Amino acid sequence: MPLPGFSRVRRNHSEHGQPAEGTGAPTTSGSGVLLIGRISGRVRDLGVPLRNMWLTRVATHSRVLIPMLLVVAALLLYLPRLATPPKYLFDEILFAYTAGEYVHGNDDAFRWDHPCSATKSDKRCAELHPEAVRYNRVGKYQWGHPPLGKHLIGVGIVIFGNDPFGWRIVSAVFGAIGIVIAYYIGVVLTGRRAVGLLTAGMLLLDGMYFVYSRIGLLEIYVAVFTMATLLAFATYVSARPEQSRGPLLWTGAMMALSISTKWSGAYGGFFIGLFILWRMLKLFREGRIPNPQPEVRAALRLHLIWAPVALVVFPVVAYLVVHVPFFLAGNSLRDFFDLQRAILAFQTNLNDSPRTASRWWQWPLDWRSVWFGTRNLADGRIAKTYALGNPFLYWAFVPAVMWLTIRWRRTRHLMLPVLVVGFFGQWLPWALVGRSSYLYHFLPAVPIGCFAVAVAVVHLYDASSGWRRTLAVEYVVLVALAFAFFYPIYSYYPISNHALELRLWLSSWR
Repeated sequence: MPLPGFSRVRRNHSEHGQPAEGTGAPTTSGSGVLLIGRISGRVRDLGVPLRNMWLTRVATHSRVLIPMLLVVAALLLYLPRLATPPKYLFDEILFAYTAGEYVHGNDDAFRWDHPCSATKSDKRCAELHPEAVRYNRVGKYQWGHPPLGKHLIGVGIVIFGNDPFGWRIVSAVFGAIGIVIAYYIGVVLTGRRAVGLLTAGMLLLDGMYFVYSRIGLLEIYVAVFTMATLLAFATYVSARPEQSRGPLLWTGAMMALSISTKWSGAYGGFFIGLFILWRMLKLFREGRIPNPQPEVRAALRLHLIWAPVALVVFPVVAYLVVHVPFFLAGNSLRDFFDLQRAILAFQTNLNDSPRTASRWWQWPLDWRSVWFGTRNLADGRIAKTYALGNPFLYWAFVPAVMWLTIRWRRTRHLMLPVLVVGFFGQWLPWALVGRSSYLYHFLPAVPIGCFAVAVAVVHLYDASSGWRRTLAVEYVVLVALAFAFFYPIYSYYPISNHALELRLWLSSWR
């Protein structure tokens, strides 16, 4: 082995300028060993920057490659059979239909008092539009939510046509974007790429997120805008207060888009606003002590100027901008306020069948599904779609979030507000809502539930090489197998009645 011999010769030669005593003059073979050693040492020294350069390139490429691969994986999952069934499914008869009417320039679609509005008689609407009955396109105008989500559905209709693929494709794209945001949430909140990848993977394997990424409804847009709001909020929490203008404004902008899609987007925004107000009060108190730090005054001044912009101006402006088509359709400012009162009455008094609706505490239990539609095939098979969470994920949400909340509280983790607002702030306000509610109202909290589960799994895997690591791997496999098992009733895929019965574990899922 030349390298050990070289290390001794090299040390003696360099230290004394001559051969060590008792070794004699270097022989030809010894000179060769010395030369090889010198070359090897230089190559080894050169290998350090080369290795660092390689690692830097890998890290740089990963920042682009991982999000791209996640988008591709999501679209490969969401796009197959996207146009099945080739008709309106569930409330697409309201939302996708209304988006199509927006695209076709039907000004009546904005009116809450039209005979074809969502709260009016079906019979009267069919009499007004006999051609819709003829072409099996009977729909009603959905005005009970702000119009941003319907405008986004309309983008797909403009590009691909007013057909199932056209009114579902933007949902699929948004669903894929949400998977990438979930990855970044995991990375930003923990600093670990493994947590980010597992968070994205858990969300990719959730049945309800899958269903709403493949249908022309609003829930996926609210969920994605909520995730973007939480990601921006995380960057705000981690930034120095005097350098937080950008994250603050991004938080307000994403929150504004969420509220402009559904009013429920304001739930998390309310708690984010409370946190920002708390930080402002803290800065105010610190600024009143003798000789305060210049950074404190700069941070307080920044918040006094930009917090109202982010939390008030952005939502108001965004809400008005998404209603520009409403005004262009000939409606006045008074009509706009009448519409908001009608939305408030509609959202407050909605009272659906107890068989369809569910209570807030039932959602993490995956207690009651939302049935979307059924088709009986001539060969005896049946196709159904249920909005239903992956049970092995949902049953772990609350324990995982509680464990992580307690753990982060003990360690005073910087990102604790993001965890609490992202899960409990999106979920628990529904306990105060008296109207009918449904499992899909839980969807904005699901990504943070997936994040908490991912942290718990990584924690188990890192704990040791024993049974805990095995348990972590087995749990991930179980979640993946559950998604595959329930895939037919997530995707309207035809199966036998026996296969369907095997998947309806609870009577409340039917």
